[in-house]
Amino acid sequence: MTVKELTQAQLLALKQAYLMERLDREENRCPSWGELADADELVSDEEVFSEYEGVMFSEDDLLIND
Repeated sequence: MTVKELTQAQLLALKQAYLMERLDREENRCPSWGELADADELVSDEEVFSEYEGVMFSEDDLLIND
């Protein structure tokens, strides 16, 4: 499935992973628990869609089964 076909829970998990990578790369730090909880507001859908365009995901990639 593509990034646009992910469920809301899978998209949130991907946003959390992306936020962790971004903060590590840009600020050399890990996100707080609060930032992870707010990942849906801190990382836009468009940002994730752009970053993962062309990537094919499987059910096992995000370990979330809705």
